[in-house]
Amino acid sequence: MVKKYVLAIDVGGTSIECGLFDWSGNLLSTSTLNTMEVLQGDVAEAIAEELRRKMDEKRILLEEVYGLGLGVPGIVDVKNGVVMKAPSLKWNHYPLRKKLQSLLGIPVYIGNDVNTGLLGEVEAGGLQNVQHAIYMMIGTSIGVGLLLNGELYEGQQFSAGEVGYMITDQSVLHDGLNPARPGYGFLSSKAGGFGMAYEYKKKTGNHVSAQELFSLVDKGDDMAKKVVDEAVDQLTSALINMTVILNPEVILLGGGVGRALSPYLQKIDGNLEKHVPYKPKLRISSMQNHSVLYGAFSLCRKTGEKHIKDS
Repeated sequence: MVKKYVLAIDVGGTSIECGLFDWSGNLLSTSTLNTMEVLQGDVAEAIAEELRRKMDEKRILLEEVYGLGLGVPGIVDVKNGVVMKAPSLKWNHYPLRKKLQSLLGIPVYIGNDVNTGLLGEVEAGGLQNVQHAIYMMIGTSIGVGLLLNGELYEGQQFSAGEVGYMITDQSVLHDGLNPARPGYGFLSSKAGGFGMAYEYKKKTGNHVSAQELFSLVDKGDDMAKKVVDEAVDQLTSALINMTVILNPEVILLGGGVGRALSPYLQKIDGNLEKHVPYKPKLRISSMQNHSVLYGAFSLCRKTGEKHIKDS
């Protein structure tokens, strides 16, 4: 039977978005699961059940589906389909590919969510026709996808781009780090969405979300403004350091917090102008929350095309 469709999943800390694509890359439908609810049981079984429901709804047979691509937060052994570490999901050496392939009977391809988001931007977003790029996804925490010579770079242990652990304040080397959440590194603790909210709570005693924090900035809250300004400074330092090493064409900011940084773009760009030999173009993703979903599709289709070519 002709393979006409590709399934794609964006596994996030708050929600799991499921997508159905045709082979040409058109997103036909989406649905969402609550991550915390799914984590109460078996994640693979919940995903498989939702995908079967989606197939039935569209009257599509699994025999017409080439495979399933997933973007997952954490360090992923892409060769074996094992999620090595995913603190937000409390996964450690979780054999996600093996479980899903057993449940669905179709090929499954897994990548880190930020790397998968980068593939989505190359597929349909702000990194089309770009050869060298830094894709910084800033949401609850922070991660980077690296595009080098037109290819995704994952590193020896699949952990390239884990910049949430980057230190941009030397006092940490002497005083140590009190992370915003167990397992978080310095940059995520200071400039990720959860980290910024954590800093605000430490200073005021008030619990807010990252979205509420940016709303407080708009309303003139001085402490909220201070927390966000300090976070932007840390992010800018990290981007300067990465730029002088990698010399990218483009820096693309994504994720919910990344998209909220639009008012700070000129400030970040000005500091790049002052402190790096060759300033890259600085952009904010226009794909909203769909970059990982399109990347999961791309991950699956490219592997399929390679198999078809090699066969």
